[in-house]
Amino acid sequence: MRHTLAHLLAVGAALALCTPFAHAQRVPFNPSDTDPFTAEGLLKGVSASAEQCAALPQAVWARTGTGAAECIRYWMAGPRPGGPTPRMLVYIPSDQMAFDRPEAGYTSSSPQTLQRLSDAAGTRLGVPYVLLSRPGIFGSSGEHTQRRRELEPRLMNAALDELKARHGIAEFVLAGLSGGGHIVASLLGWRSDIVCAVPASAVSSPRLRWQGLGRSTDLTGFADSYEPVDHLPTSAAVFHPKLRVFVLGDPKDGNVPWSTQTPLAKRLKDIGVATELLTGEGSDGQRHVLGGSAQQVGAMCLKDAPTPEIRTLPRVG
Repeated sequence: MRHTLAHLLAVGAALALCTPFAHAQRVPFNPSDTDPFTAEGLLKGVSASAEQCAALPQAVWARTGTGAAECIRYWMAGPRPGGPTPRMLVYIPSDQMAFDRPEAGYTSSSPQTLQRLSDAAGTRLGVPYVLLSRPGIFGSSGEHTQRRRELEPRLMNAALDELKARHGIAEFVLAGLSGGGHIVASLLGWRSDIVCAVPASAVSSPRLRWQGLGRSTDLTGFADSYEPVDHLPTSAAVFHPKLRVFVLGDPKDGNVPWSTQTPLAKRLKDIGVATELLTGEGSDGQRHVLGGSAQQVGAMCLKDAPTPEIRTLPRVG
């Protein structure tokens, strides 16, 4: 089966309706690069130790301020200087579960698959590139059933700290699709080293999304999702001085309504952050998948392309 980043890493056509798991017994960590990812690990979560994580060349032991820790895997590609990396484009993928089942293609993919896809993306974009996994997906330890709660972006924040120290990264360009966009929006409120951010088809206002569906909880079944828009700083002075944010989405998105994506842009503009609303055409049936376009916008921003030039970029899928 032939995979592309836009489809393997994209959220599915179905809404991810699931019942919260009460920390089901996790499956053991698998360090193999060739074994495919499993449905069991996605549904139950994966356990790992710091020692197991340290044995992998492309994984970081991400520990939050509260002591929670997970092994987050990543795949690096693209041109990199021999020394420190001034800027790195980090792509955070979307949810990998729908209706308590893995997304199509998930269980036929492996870390080796993702390295090939990352190599292709780095070559195509021409920038230093990292595909950064999330807790409980693509071989990382943790529980994907707990997504969009505060612990997930806190762990990802810790993972970025580890990446920064390991690879001498000075500034981050972050792009994230759907649930990955929720993480990007969350990180904006916590970091001053983000020079560009591209939340695409992002669940940046989970509560607005579930209320629009007539629900009393997030689609995960939890009512305590982290709401990035509510937790942004009140002053632009705490952000990177050159921060540009491109909120990218399809107004006809059938998965994450456009009206729930735009409040992030409004809030950032009110604070004084240079923010653009970019519309595109999702490449799937729900007009939701814009991961490829998000990475292209991020790569142009990393190269300091002027905002008017970025606005002219074709944005399909």
